[in-house]
Amino acid sequence: MLAGYSKQAHRKMDRLSAATRALQRLKSGETRPRAVQGERHSQRYRIADRFSSEGLAAIARRYEAGEQSTDLAKEHNIAKSTLLRLLAEQGIRTRQRGLTPEKEREILRLRKQGFIIRDIAKQVRCSYDTARKFLLTKSEI
Repeated sequence: MLAGYSKQAHRKMDRLSAATRALQRLKSGETRPRAVQGERHSQRYRIADRFSSEGLAAIARRYEAGEQSTDLAKEHNIAKSTLLRLLAEQGIRTRQRGLTPEKEREILRLRKQGFIIRDIAKQVRCSYDTARKFLLTKSEI
C-alpha cells in the first residue's frame, strides 16, 4: 500500500525491514560482532594518488594548451579547486581568473556597437554575470 503513495517506498520498506531485524536480534540477545577498532570500510587516499605521473602530465599539457579547468575537472570527476591545486603542485602557473584588460576593452567595444550582454559574454568567453557586473562598474548598462 505504501508503494502507491510514495516514490521512495522501496527505500522506506528496506529501512523498516532493517529496523525490524535489528529489534528481533536485540530481543533474542543475538549480537553482531563489532568491527575491529581502526578497521575502515572505505579507504582514504590522497587525490594525487588517483592519477599517475603520466596522467597528471597529460592534464597539465591540456591545461597549458588552453583547455578550461572546469572542463578538465568535470572529465576527471574532481573539483575545479582540486585540479588547480594539482596543477600548482606540478609547477604549472594557472591562468588569470576574471577579465583580462584585453577582454575588458573587448566588452566595452562590443557594448558600444549595441551588442546585448549575452552575446558579448559568448564572444569574449566569459559568463553573463561577469560581463554584466563589469559593465555595471563602468555604468554602461
